[in-house]
Amino acid sequence: MKTAKTLNIAIVGTGNLATHLAKALAQTEHRLLQVLSREKARAAQLAKPLSAEGIDSISALSPELDMVILALTDSALKSKYIAQFPKDLIICHTSGSVSMRVLKSHKNHGIFYPLQTFSKQKALDFSRIPICLEASDNTVLTKLKLVAESLSSTIYEINSKQRKALHLAAVFACNFTNLMYDISHDLLSDAHLEFEILRPLILETAQKVQNHYPFEVQTGPAVRNDHKVIGAHKKRLDNNPDLQEIYMMLTHEINKDNEEL
Repeated sequence: MKTAKTLNIAIVGTGNLATHLAKALAQTEHRLLQVLSREKARAAQLAKPLSAEGIDSISALSPELDMVILALTDSALKSKYIAQFPKDLIICHTSGSVSMRVLKSHKNHGIFYPLQTFSKQKALDFSRIPICLEASDNTVLTKLKLVAESLSSTIYEINSKQRKALHLAAVFACNFTNLMYDISHDLLSDAHLEFEILRPLILETAQKVQNHYPFEVQTGPAVRNDHKVIGAHKKRLDNNPDLQEIYMMLTHEINKDNEEL
């Protein structure tokens, strides 16, 4: 039963974030009415198990909707497609790097940015995911909070400039870190070792920064300024100049930060 605090919502997109968000919203007091995708089969595949409707056109949006959440690529958000949505709806996007200004064609607009890495094959507890909000006015912000608070216990109100800084920080903390894992995997494979041997180290490193700032728990040859070990590592990478450059650049950054303390 719909109440004054219950919102009817449609999600646009069927990617990783859209999938997790749709499943999480379906468990709240709000009503996920529709999933919109240009491929109707994909929309239906996500929507049907959640008792929602899969649609493939803006014209099929329900007149009962209060809010549309755009879980789309940055390029799609900057296209003329967005202006085609009904002007009476609250419309928000989930991007970390696109300004709220791309939604200015709608009076009631905002940002609904969950800060997490999403993969369809990995289940997530949305209650532990920070959700960052920005809105065109306080009325819209109140509605976004209603949705966010039904999903997560951690809500932040931040502006577009702060969100872009947060997104950049997240790329370093997540995407680049994952690339380091991939490089480590390749180095181990070359030595006929399994990646499994690194998992406890990776877990301990991640757990440390839950209670400490990263600079407090940095370890390794760069912190110790151990030229002998650094030189040996560099030599092992002689046949891979790209990795050698990455290694020396990161070593320099760690060493520089250590000297500044």
